[in-house]
Amino acid sequence: MMNPEQVEAAAVQLIADREANRLMGHWPDTWRPANTDDAYAIQDGVHAKRADAGQDLGGWKIGCTTPVMQEMLGIASPCVGGVLAADIHPSPLTASFDQFTSPLAECEIAVRLGADVPASGSGYDRDTVAPYVDTVMAAMEIAEDRYQDRSERTVAEFIADDFFQKAVVLGAERTDWQRLDLAAMTGTTHVGGEFRGRGKGSDVMGHPFAALAWLADHLAGRGKHLRKGDIVLTGSVVIATPIGRGEETTCAIEGLGEARLLLT
Repeated sequence: MMNPEQVEAAAVQLIADREANRLMGHWPDTWRPANTDDAYAIQDGVHAKRADAGQDLGGWKIGCTTPVMQEMLGIASPCVGGVLAADIHPSPLTASFDQFTSPLAECEIAVRLGADVPASGSGYDRDTVAPYVDTVMAAMEIAEDRYQDRSERTVAEFIADDFFQKAVVLGAERTDWQRLDLAAMTGTTHVGGEFRGRGKGSDVMGHPFAALAWLADHLAGRGKHLRKGDIVLTGSVVIATPIGRGEETTCAIEGLGEARLLLT
């Protein structure tokens, strides 16, 4: 278990590297997380420092909830990262390519919570977590491959660094989601007009709300909970796709909407 001084050093360095938009090199052994407990302790430290600087979380992303992303990263179980409120944007978004480090687009179904989700002694499932959902929308996560050699990184290092999270682009929010079959919906990603991949809502642990239920239980185990207004990205149904300067990217969920991004 890492001591508080090691957690502090890791959190300070991660924030500095991300704000400088630089590729991260090898982490020193003095604060390299050895396991997921260490990783989430560092992540909590990053979030606490962000909050002290007035940069509050606006929600969460769940990574590796779908076969395509588990295969891409070689990680078999979901992982969590925080999303800063200031990094959540409505679609369409035009932004400078220079704000990002090796950006990637992920096509997702996202939710906004309409009420706090309390810790449950028996755990949540897709049905019991559903009443806490206010709106559902198509979303694009802008992830970053911000490592000099990703193959040398551990799962714990990815988790400590909010699991590749950088920003979010949200499509129009739907309040009538109860009428929609989210599991049957097809998601696609196009970059520069070229088709990059397709997936279905059912790829997300059988149903996007199953991922939401998993997150609610995971946070409860860390002494946290989902809050009213939080945005939750449930996982990419299409393999993460690199984005270049000058390229317009569209992540669409058929029957739900789309999120669009132009990097200039």
